Amino acid sequence: MEVDNSMSLPALRNFVDEAECKKYYIDYYCNKEICTHDGIRVKFHEDTFEHSFYIRAQKKWKSKKNHFSVERGERIDWIKYVLQDPTIIPRQGYDKAKKCFDNSRRVTFLAPNNYVIVIQIDNKGDGRFVTAFIVDSEEVANKIKGSPMWVKTTS
Repeated sequence: MEVDNSMSLPALRNFVDEAECKKYYIDYYCNKEICTHDGIRVKFHEDTFEHSFYIRAQKKWKSKKNHFSVERGERIDWIKYVLQDPTIIPRQGYDKAKKCFDNSRRVTFLAPNNYVIVIQIDNKGDGRFVTAFIVDSEEVANKIKGSPMWVKTTS
């Protein structure tokens, strides 16, 4: 069962604009070493900023993410918090193309806030930050919570 940790979440961070948010992301994520609670080193790259902090102005799946999300930016400090929270059970990501769960994608879901962090695990056991977002559908939230547990493998 997921534990409610909302009382100790970092405060929402207010940025003047997206440039300030991106600078913070680079300074506090890309230029730092961050590990999960179970010792996985997670690398953050500047080129994932847009994917993680932008949304599609149009709801079409194939449309380009072209609008900075203040809501995602405000939660930037939640990324490290969620990765390092030992009470959150990581889940396997779902590979839409293969129509199956993929243990190389580690999904960490913070309930009841419906906040998700996705990292890609390489063959050395290190992680690469993919994205972070708020799930806006209870159906999707329930699918994530029902996904198989992620299993740490050794190389």
